[in-house]
Formats: sequence, structure tokens, C-alpha cells
Amino acid sequence: MCNHLKPTDRKPKRIDLYFDESGQHTRGEFFIVVGVMVIAENTDEARQFYASIEEISGKGKVKWASAKKDKRLSYLQRAIQGAPSLDIKFFRCVFRQRTDYDGATVEGIARVVHRLQRSASRIYVYVDGLTEPKCSAYKNRLRRLGCRRVKDVRGVKKRQNESLMRLADALAGAIGEARRHQENQPAELLSQAEESGTLIEL
Repeated sequence: MCNHLKPTDRKPKRIDLYFDESGQHTRGEFFIVVGVMVIAENTDEARQFYASIEEISGKGKVKWASAKKDKRLSYLQRAIQGAPSLDIKFFRCVFRQRTDYDGATVEGIARVVHRLQRSASRIYVYVDGLTEPKCSAYKNRLRRLGCRRVKDVRGVKKRQNESLMRLADALAGAIGEARRHQENQPAELLSQAEESGTLIEL
């Protein structure tokens, strides 16, 4: 049978990474860094999609911990199901017995960047709530860790309208909840995401 599909474009592309974390309340028992990878040319479509499922699910723009259980589960299921069609990947890095949260966050970012560097010409990193001075510090630390293709590190303020950062927050919250309660619905959904290759642990 003839294949009329166009050849796959394998040239490196700009990638945007959105990061949030969870677990500071455990005082080092575990600390989770979550990354959302979006190919830059798909970013606007991804923002619109994730904003739309916030509305459809009823979760809205609130943080994971503040949303009602049924609404956040509906959101999480739709978020995972919709990721492959947008070439979106989720990354999870779990640290144990770590209280240097900035250090763990930078290390988590570096793990994701190293996983993606060969497929990206430029990588832009966005971190929830990161201050301007810390943006420069993170960028310098990432360069020292060999993340040469990171062009910039930017903080995203919580009041900014960024559905992809809220996605990272929801994933971090769901992963933290799944670690505390193994037999629950978020754990099942996350397990499905791992099996499909949408969620990758580093």
C-alpha cells in the first residue's frame, strides 16, 4: 500500500519547558519536580487546549489542591489523553532526603534538558514563581551542568494567565497525591500515562 504521508521533519526545534514542584511540606521525605515539554510551534494551540479543558472539566484556573476531587480528576484525564496529539511530554523527577529545593529543582530541569538536547536547537525554561535574581542563578547553574541549549530561564508569576504552568501544577499535585495514596485514581491515570510514554520518570 502506498504511503502518501510527508516525510517526518527531524530538524531540531525550539522547545519550551514548564516546571513546577511539590513536596516541600514533607521536609525532605520526597520532593517532586515536574516538567511539561511543548514544541514551541504548538505552544499557542496547547495553551488553548488546556485552558479549554479547565473550563470543560469545571476545575477552572485554581491550583490542584484547591479544586474539587471530581473536577480535578476529569481535568487530569483529559490532560493526559490530549497530550500525544500536541506532541507534549510530561517528566517526573523524584528526590528523597533533599531539602535544598533550588538545587533539586535545577537538577530536575537538567535531567529533562539532557534528555531533549539532541532534538532541540533552543530550549526555553519557565519555572513557577521564580524571581528574577533566581532566573539568572538557575541559568548559570544549568550551564555548568552542561545544558548548553538553554537560551533563557524565566519565572512565571502565579497571577499570570498561563494554562501550561497550571498544567505543571496539576501534574505535580497529582503525583504527590499518588505517592501518598498508592491506590487512588490519580495513581491509575498517571500509570496509564507512563505506559503510553506520555509521562517519563528521570
